[in-house]
Amino acid sequence: MHYTSHNLPDRQNEGGALTTVFCAVWHKQPDKEELLRSHWANLKAQNVPVEACYIFDNGDEAPEWLDATWHSFSEPLTIYEAWAAGVALARTPYVMNLNMDDRLATDAVRQMTAIAQATKSALVGCEWKVVFDRKHLTETFSSEDLWDSTFAPDWPPLPTPNLRLGSGTGERGSLGPATLRDINLLGKWYPTHFNNGEPIKSIGDMIFVQVLLLNKAKMTRVPLILGRYYSDVNTQAEFRTHRDDEYMESSGVSEESFATKIISGEISHYSG
Repeated sequence: MHYTSHNLPDRQNEGGALTTVFCAVWHKQPDKEELLRSHWANLKAQNVPVEACYIFDNGDEAPEWLDATWHSFSEPLTIYEAWAAGVALARTPYVMNLNMDDRLATDAVRQMTAIAQATKSALVGCEWKVVFDRKHLTETFSSEDLWDSTFAPDWPPLPTPNLRLGSGTGERGSLGPATLRDINLLGKWYPTHFNNGEPIKSIGDMIFVQVLLLNKAKMTRVPLILGRYYSDVNTQAEFRTHRDDEYMESSGVSEESFATKIISGEISHYSG
């Protein structure tokens, strides 16, 4: 396997971004270019500078109009391998992921980065409004308080007006579909495989949080709605059939990550 890099940011510019937001762009993603266009528009609408980073797989390439940083890997990747690549290739002190069909409030990156700095947290998670249609993809919105939202524990979520995910309030065990991480505190690592060699397919977030808890890393929840989480049981990785729980119980998670292979040069980097 190898990868190429394109539109890398100029590190000589002062006053640049503190946070990289990366996104896995699966080569079989339906409506890929439409989602990519509105996703990039959402990141450009942030009220602080953000370095976007798009991870393409299976030799897929970005459309010509995408002027954000992107990397293309020659073989198919799992979603967590793509996330690990985003962490490994980031050049800023903070990183966060944002799925192709989720969107951030215009002040989300600023608020989460500021909270991470003020609290010296290794990871910051926020609250999300759960949506079941695609209107949010092109909407521009600001952060919201929780007063008009409701919580229900169903998983997958059931269509409910003003439903919050419960990640920022602690009502649900996860810290959200997109968390902000301090690389200086956590290093460039993300779980991608079990010790039996099988790839993690659906519970990478949960495993990552478990590892942070074991290492007593400081994590902060923000009870403020800073994003829209799109829920569709038919298309999303977190709802797909898997044996992750079985493999976690029998083998445990591997300390070696796809990120490690990128940083070590085991996965070759070709000029883009």
